[in-house]
Amino acid sequence: MAGEALAEHVGIRGTKEPSDREPADVYYESVIAERNELRKENDDLIYKCSELDADNNLLRIEINKKEKEKTDIREKYKDDETLANENLEIRDVENVIPVRTQKINQHREESHIGLQKQARKMKEMSNKQMPTVLIGQTVKVKIPEVDRSKVDARTLLAVVLKVVDGKFYRLGTKAGTLSQLFTRNQFTLCEDIFLKSAIIPENEIGIRQAVLQLSLTGGQGLIRCDCLKKCITNRCKCRAKNVLCNSRCHSSQACTNK
Repeated sequence: MAGEALAEHVGIRGTKEPSDREPADVYYESVIAERNELRKENDDLIYKCSELDADNNLLRIEINKKEKEKTDIREKYKDDETLANENLEIRDVENVIPVRTQKINQHREESHIGLQKQARKMKEMSNKQMPTVLIGQTVKVKIPEVDRSKVDARTLLAVVLKVVDGKFYRLGTKAGTLSQLFTRNQFTLCEDIFLKSAIIPENEIGIRQAVLQLSLTGGQGLIRCDCLKKCITNRCKCRAKNVLCNSRCHSSQACTNK
């Protein structure tokens, strides 16, 4: 019974009890040796299991490392793909900019050509409406309202005396040479010649002074007198200015200066 208990303790089943012929010491020595071998095998198995666990840990570490590398590669691939998309967008923008610049330059050239064409048309129309004026021809200069009275003529006859720089004109009137230069659009050409340059005085005057000398009413402001003695002497303002009296003078009394 003790042998069976020992056999069960060491993990050996089905061991028979020692026979009467075999000594007990010899029997137990073999059992102890077998137990030691089993323990040694168990230790070897435990050691191998620990080695396998270590290998498994190394494999897990290697697998995790590979997974991390794969993840890094995927992220890098995504970054590369994103960078490639950005590069494509930049290339698209770079391709669009020259096309847009080319269109802008084309539109500018077309606009420039259109402006030149319109300028030529305007110049042709201007030349038709305002033909070239030669020296000695008679022209009509429009008198500003501030330089004439309400009953004076709206234009002043003048003759072309000189052309300056091909676009400015020096004009002369019966009262003298006008001090300012005129452009072509500031006067109108007369069909006939009413003035000759030979009769133009050499003195320079302004438009207001010329209108004043040629006016029948005294120019810019109407001259009126308050004479009570029939405007016989030069005390009369109108007679002193060589101007005829008008309906506003001396309350419609008798007058010799009419």
